[in-house]
Amino acid sequence: METCPFCAIAAGDAPAVIIREWDDALAIRPRSGGVNAGHALVLPRAHVEDAGTDPDVTAAVMRRAAELVAGHPDANIITSKGVHGTASVAHLHAHVVPRQADDGLALPWTPQQQTRGVTVRDGGPSNVVLVMAREPLPAPGPSVFLAGPTPRLGGPVGSWRPAAVAELANQWRGTGTERLTVLSPESRGGRRASNYDDHVAWETEARASATAVLFWIPRDLTHMPGFTTNVEFGLDVTTGRAVLGVPPDCPNPERNRYLVSVARRLGAPVHTTLSGTAAAALALVQASARR
Repeated sequence: METCPFCAIAAGDAPAVIIREWDDALAIRPRSGGVNAGHALVLPRAHVEDAGTDPDVTAAVMRRAAELVAGHPDANIITSKGVHGTASVAHLHAHVVPRQADDGLALPWTPQQQTRGVTVRDGGPSNVVLVMAREPLPAPGPSVFLAGPTPRLGGPVGSWRPAAVAELANQWRGTGTERLTVLSPESRGGRRASNYDDHVAWETEARASATAVLFWIPRDLTHMPGFTTNVEFGLDVTTGRAVLGVPPDCPNPERNRYLVSVARRLGAPVHTTLSGTAAAALALVQASARR
Protein backbone atom coordinates (compact mmCIF):
# COMPACT_ATOMS: atom_id res chain seq x y z
CA MET A 1 0.00 0.00 0.00
CA GLU A 2 1.68 3.19 -1.24
CA THR A 3 -0.07 5.41 1.30
CA CYS A 4 0.92 3.34 4.34
CA PRO A 5 3.94 4.86 6.14
CA PHE A 6 4.86 1.58 7.83
CA CYS A 7 4.79 -0.28 4.52
CA ALA A 8 7.17 2.33 3.13
CA ILE A 9 9.52 1.80 6.09
CA ALA A 10 9.35 -1.99 5.71
CA ALA A 11 10.17 -1.66 2.01
CA GLY A 12 13.12 0.63 2.71
CA ASP A 13 11.47 3.55 0.94
CA ALA A 14 11.11 5.76 4.04
CA PRO A 15 13.63 6.59 6.78
CA ALA A 16 13.40 5.04 10.24
CA VAL A 17 15.63 4.19 13.17
CA ILE A 18 15.60 0.39 13.01
CA ILE A 19 16.24 -1.33 16.33
CA ARG A 20 15.99 -4.94 15.17
CA GLU A 21 14.95 -6.86 12.05
CA TRP A 22 13.44 -10.28 11.42
CA ASP A 23 12.23 -11.93 8.24
CA ASP A 24 8.59 -11.28 9.16
CA ALA A 25 8.81 -8.05 11.19
CA LEU A 26 10.98 -5.16 12.27
CA ALA A 27 11.28 -2.98 15.37
CA ILE A 28 11.71 0.77 14.93
CA ARG A 29 12.01 3.83 17.13
CA PRO A 30 8.88 6.07 17.03
CA ARG A 31 9.62 9.15 14.93
CA SER A 32 8.55 11.35 17.84
CA GLY A 33 11.27 9.76 19.97
CA GLY A 34 8.76 7.76 21.99
CA VAL A 35 7.59 8.16 25.56
CA ASN A 36 10.98 7.03 26.89
CA ALA A 37 14.39 5.97 25.62
CA GLY A 38 13.48 2.30 25.19
CA HIS A 39 10.15 2.77 23.39
CA ALA A 40 9.95 0.61 20.26
CA LEU A 41 7.32 -0.22 17.65
CA VAL A 42 7.16 -3.78 16.31
CA LEU A 43 5.40 -4.04 12.94
CA PRO A 44 4.94 -6.80 10.37
CA ARG A 45 6.54 -6.48 6.96
CA ALA A 46 3.25 -7.50 5.36
CA HIS A 47 0.44 -4.97 5.44
CA VAL A 48 -2.09 -6.05 8.06
CA GLU A 49 -4.50 -3.40 9.26
CA ASP A 50 -4.79 -4.35 12.93
CA ALA A 51 -4.54 -7.17 15.46
CA GLY A 52 -7.91 -8.61 14.44
CA THR A 53 -7.19 -8.89 10.71
CA ASP A 54 -4.87 -11.91 10.56
CA PRO A 55 -4.29 -13.89 13.77
CA ASP A 56 -1.16 -15.55 12.38
CA VAL A 57 0.51 -12.23 11.60
CA THR A 58 -0.58 -10.82 14.95
CA ALA A 59 0.95 -13.85 16.70
CA ALA A 60 4.22 -13.29 14.83
CA VAL A 61 4.33 -9.62 15.84
CA MET A 62 3.64 -10.47 19.47
CA ARG A 63 6.36 -13.12 19.40
CA ARG A 64 8.88 -10.52 18.20
CA ALA A 65 7.63 -8.03 20.80
CA ALA A 66 8.13 -10.71 23.45
CA GLU A 67 11.75 -11.10 22.34
CA LEU A 68 12.30 -7.37 22.93
CA VAL A 69 10.44 -7.21 26.21
CA ALA A 70 12.44 -10.15 27.60
CA GLY A 71 15.35 -7.76 28.10
CA HIS A 72 13.38 -5.47 30.45
CA PRO A 73 12.36 -6.30 34.03
CA ASP A 74 9.20 -4.19 33.69
CA ALA A 75 7.44 -3.23 30.46
CA ASN A 76 4.17 -2.88 28.57
CA ILE A 77 3.24 -4.43 25.22
CA ILE A 78 0.32 -2.49 23.75
CA THR A 79 -1.47 -2.70 20.42
CA SER A 80 -4.58 -0.80 19.39
CA LYS A 81 -7.39 -1.14 16.86
CA GLY A 82 -9.35 1.75 15.38
CA VAL A 83 -9.30 5.49 16.02
CA HIS A 84 -11.34 5.16 19.22
CA GLY A 85 -8.88 2.54 20.41
CA THR A 86 -6.09 5.15 20.01
CA ALA A 87 -4.67 3.55 16.82
CA SER A 88 -2.89 6.25 14.79
CA VAL A 89 -1.74 4.16 11.80
CA ALA A 90 -3.83 1.47 10.07
CA HIS A 91 -0.94 -0.98 9.97
CA LEU A 92 -0.62 -3.47 12.83
CA HIS A 93 2.07 -2.47 15.32
CA ALA A 94 2.84 -3.22 18.95
CA HIS A 95 4.35 -0.69 21.32
CA VAL A 96 7.07 -2.08 23.59
CA VAL A 97 7.57 0.37 26.45
CA PRO A 98 10.05 -0.32 29.27
CA ARG A 99 8.72 0.84 32.65
CA GLN A 100 10.26 1.88 35.94
CA ALA A 101 9.06 3.25 39.25
CA ASP A 102 7.77 6.83 39.15
CA ASP A 103 8.03 7.11 35.36
CA GLY A 104 4.76 9.04 35.22
CA LEU A 105 3.41 7.11 32.22
CA ALA A 106 -0.26 6.18 32.03
CA LEU A 107 -1.71 3.43 29.86
CA PRO A 108 -4.00 4.68 27.05
CA TRP A 109 -7.16 3.28 28.65
CA THR A 110 -6.66 4.16 32.32
CA PRO A 111 -8.49 6.93 34.17
CA GLN A 112 -5.14 8.70 34.56
CA GLN A 113 -5.36 9.89 30.98
CA GLN A 114 -8.80 11.36 31.48
CA THR A 115 -7.96 13.32 34.63
CA ARG A 116 -5.64 16.24 35.05
CA GLY A 117 -3.39 14.70 37.69
CA VAL A 118 -0.31 12.70 36.74
CA THR A 119 0.74 10.37 39.56
CA VAL A 120 4.48 9.95 39.72
CA ARG A 121 5.17 8.73 43.25
CA ASP A 122 4.04 5.35 44.59
CA GLY A 123 1.20 5.93 47.01
CA GLY A 124 1.76 9.68 46.94
CA PRO A 125 -0.30 12.57 45.58
CA SER A 126 0.01 13.90 42.08
CA ASN A 127 2.69 16.55 41.82
CA VAL A 128 1.67 17.64 38.33
CA VAL A 129 -1.67 18.86 37.02
CA LEU A 130 -2.19 18.57 33.27
CA VAL A 131 -4.47 21.19 31.71
CA MET A 132 -5.27 20.69 28.04
CA ALA A 133 -6.62 22.91 25.28
CA ARG A 134 -9.65 25.05 26.15
CA GLU A 135 -9.87 23.75 29.70
CA PRO A 136 -10.13 26.38 32.46
CA LEU A 137 -6.77 27.88 33.35
CA PRO A 138 -5.78 27.48 36.99
CA ALA A 139 -5.05 30.20 39.51
CA PRO A 140 -1.54 31.69 39.32
CA GLY A 141 1.16 29.27 40.36
CA PRO A 142 4.18 27.38 38.99
CA SER A 143 3.41 26.31 35.41
CA VAL A 144 5.03 25.25 32.14
CA PHE A 145 3.45 25.60 28.71
CA LEU A 146 4.43 22.91 26.17
CA ALA A 147 4.97 24.79 22.91
CA GLY A 148 5.96 23.13 19.67
CA PRO A 149 4.57 21.23 16.69
CA THR A 150 1.45 19.11 17.22
CA PRO A 151 1.13 15.95 15.11
CA ARG A 152 -1.77 15.61 12.73
CA LEU A 153 -4.63 13.58 14.19
CA GLY A 154 -4.48 10.03 12.86
CA GLY A 155 -1.04 10.55 11.29
CA PRO A 156 2.02 8.30 11.59
CA VAL A 157 3.88 10.52 14.06
CA GLY A 158 2.95 10.47 17.73
CA SER A 159 2.93 13.36 20.16
CA TRP A 160 6.06 14.25 22.12
CA ARG A 161 4.06 15.90 24.91
CA PRO A 162 3.35 12.79 27.08
CA ALA A 163 7.11 12.27 27.36
CA ALA A 164 7.55 15.95 28.24
CA VAL A 165 4.91 15.71 30.98
CA ALA A 166 6.69 12.64 32.39
CA GLU A 167 10.05 14.46 32.37
CA LEU A 168 8.61 17.48 34.16
CA ALA A 169 6.83 15.30 36.71
CA ASN A 170 9.96 13.29 37.45
CA GLN A 171 12.12 16.40 37.85
CA TRP A 172 9.68 18.69 39.66
CA ARG A 173 10.71 19.35 43.25
CA GLY A 174 8.09 21.75 44.52
CA THR A 175 8.01 22.65 48.18
CA GLY A 176 5.73 20.44 50.26
CA THR A 177 2.54 19.64 48.38
CA GLU A 178 3.04 22.37 45.77
CA ARG A 179 2.03 21.12 42.35
CA LEU A 180 3.24 22.10 38.91
CA THR A 181 0.67 22.88 36.22
CA VAL A 182 1.57 21.70 32.72
CA LEU A 183 -0.37 23.46 29.97
CA SER A 184 -0.79 21.52 26.73
CA PRO A 185 -2.32 22.95 23.53
CA GLU A 186 -3.44 19.46 22.47
CA SER A 187 -7.12 18.63 22.88
CA ARG A 188 -8.12 16.02 25.43
CA GLY A 189 -9.28 12.85 23.72
CA GLY A 190 -8.42 14.32 20.32
CA ARG A 191 -11.56 16.50 20.31
CA ARG A 192 -10.50 19.53 18.31
CA ALA A 193 -12.12 22.95 18.71
CA SER A 194 -15.15 23.62 16.54
CA ASN A 195 -13.94 27.21 16.19
CA TYR A 196 -10.23 27.68 15.51
CA ASP A 197 -10.27 31.17 17.01
CA ASP A 198 -11.35 29.68 20.36
CA HIS A 199 -8.29 27.42 20.34
CA VAL A 200 -5.92 30.26 19.42
CA ALA A 201 -7.38 32.47 22.13
CA TRP A 202 -6.90 29.78 24.80
CA GLU A 203 -3.38 29.00 23.65
CA THR A 204 -2.37 32.67 23.64
CA GLU A 205 -3.72 33.21 27.15
CA ALA A 206 -2.14 29.99 28.43
CA ARG A 207 1.30 30.89 27.05
CA ALA A 208 1.07 34.36 28.56
CA SER A 209 0.12 32.97 31.97
CA ALA A 210 2.84 30.28 32.12
CA THR A 211 5.88 30.72 34.33
CA ALA A 212 8.00 29.07 31.63
CA VAL A 213 7.35 28.17 27.98
CA LEU A 214 9.06 24.96 26.91
CA PHE A 215 9.62 24.84 23.15
CA TRP A 216 10.44 21.32 21.90
CA ILE A 217 10.76 21.19 18.13
CA PRO A 218 11.32 17.73 16.58
CA ARG A 219 11.14 19.32 13.13
CA ASP A 220 9.45 17.08 10.58
CA LEU A 221 8.30 19.01 7.51
CA THR A 222 6.38 16.04 6.13
CA HIS A 223 4.29 15.03 9.13
CA MET A 224 4.66 17.75 11.76
CA PRO A 225 5.80 21.07 10.24
CA GLY A 226 4.57 23.27 13.11
CA PHE A 227 5.07 26.58 11.31
CA THR A 228 3.05 28.50 13.93
CA THR A 229 5.68 27.42 16.47
CA ASN A 230 8.16 29.77 14.78
CA VAL A 231 5.80 32.70 15.30
CA GLU A 232 5.15 31.77 18.94
CA PHE A 233 8.87 31.47 19.63
CA GLY A 234 9.44 34.92 18.16
CA LEU A 235 6.75 36.32 20.45
CA ASP A 236 8.08 34.62 23.60
CA VAL A 237 11.87 34.57 23.22
CA THR A 238 12.31 38.09 24.60
CA THR A 239 10.15 37.50 27.68
CA GLY A 240 12.82 35.59 29.59
CA ARG A 241 10.38 32.69 30.01
CA ALA A 242 11.27 30.65 26.89
CA VAL A 243 13.45 27.54 26.67
CA LEU A 244 14.31 25.98 23.30
CA GLY A 245 14.78 22.25 22.71
CA VAL A 246 15.99 21.03 19.29
CA PRO A 247 16.65 17.27 18.94
CA PRO A 248 19.53 16.70 16.49
CA ASP A 249 18.08 13.39 15.29
CA CYS A 250 14.75 14.82 14.08
CA PRO A 251 13.97 14.49 10.34
CA ASN A 252 14.80 18.14 9.49
CA PRO A 253 17.18 19.56 12.11
CA GLU A 254 18.55 22.13 9.67
CA ARG A 255 15.18 23.92 9.83
CA ASN A 256 15.83 24.76 13.48
CA ARG A 257 19.14 26.59 12.93
CA TYR A 258 17.60 30.04 12.75
CA LEU A 259 15.65 29.54 15.98
CA VAL A 260 18.82 28.33 17.72
CA SER A 261 20.71 31.40 16.50
CA VAL A 262 17.98 33.75 17.72
CA ALA A 263 17.74 32.00 21.08
CA ARG A 264 21.47 32.22 21.73
CA ARG A 265 21.64 35.82 20.65
CA LEU A 266 18.82 36.77 23.02
CA GLY A 267 19.98 34.59 25.92
CA ALA A 268 17.31 31.89 25.88
CA PRO A 269 18.52 28.42 27.01
CA VAL A 270 19.04 25.90 24.19
CA HIS A 271 19.12 22.12 24.72
CA THR A 272 19.20 19.03 22.51
CA THR A 273 17.45 16.55 24.84
CA LEU A 274 13.93 16.62 26.22
CA SER A 275 15.30 15.95 29.70
CA GLY A 276 17.65 18.93 29.50
CA THR A 277 14.95 21.18 28.09
CA ALA A 278 12.56 20.21 30.90
CA ALA A 279 15.27 20.89 33.48
CA ALA A 280 15.90 24.35 32.01
CA ALA A 281 12.17 25.16 32.08
CA LEU A 282 11.93 24.10 35.72
CA ALA A 283 14.99 26.22 36.52
CA LEU A 284 13.05 29.24 35.23
CA VAL A 285 10.06 28.23 37.37
CA GLN A 286 12.23 27.96 40.46
CA ALA A 287 13.97 31.26 39.71
CA SER A 288 10.58 32.95 39.40
CA ALA A 289 9.53 31.58 42.81
CA ARG A 290 12.61 33.13 44.42
CA ARG A 291 11.86 36.62 43.07
